[in-house]
Formats: sequence, structure tokens, C-alpha cells
Amino acid sequence: MVMAIEDRMRVKLKSGDTHIRILLAHPMNNGQGVDALGEPIPQEFIQDIRCWRNDDEVLAIKCGTATSTNPYFSFQLAGGEQGDKIAVRWVDNTGAKGEVEILVP
Repeated sequence: MVMAIEDRMRVKLKSGDTHIRILLAHPMNNGQGVDALGEPIPQEFIQDIRCWRNDDEVLAIKCGTATSTNPYFSFQLAGGEQGDKIAVRWVDNTGAKGEVEILVP
């Protein structure tokens, strides 16, 4: 049995800044591959990733077909405190969406 991964996020306060690591569960197909039957695999890739701290958008990332399967991102935000809500949302080129939220421990 193969288990699918889910979007995962870890957040930590370090030296007064908020450190965020996120793993997004997405195939990120670039449209160049073929399946076992030789049929083309259609493009399916994350185009837009956005991050909010509480209600303020703090980061926007534009992705394309060169981003790897199940992409991993790591970044830090200046400042932050315990209890802040960090939310990450993504949208792909087919309209599929994902979201993960966590409170800063």
C-alpha cells in the first residue's frame, strides 16, 4: 500500500525571528513525461504560494514547471511571537488548492 503525503509545516521561533519549513504534497508534472501506456502526462504544477502571519500576507512565491515533486521551502520572517498563526496556501494551474495552518509554539 502506498501512502500519500500531506502538506506539512514546522514553525519555530529562533533569535526573535520566525523560521518556517514547509513540504507541499504535489506531483508538479511539467507536461513532458509519459505514463506506463506512453500517454502524455498533462501539466499540473503549483503556480502561486502565499504565506500569512495572523492576517498579514508576508510572502508570495511564483512557481513553474521546473519546481520539483513535493516541493520543500524554508524561509524566515523577521520578528514574531508565540501564538502567531502562520498560514500557507497554494494554487496550481488546474485550480487545485491546498492550505496548512499552524500556531507558533
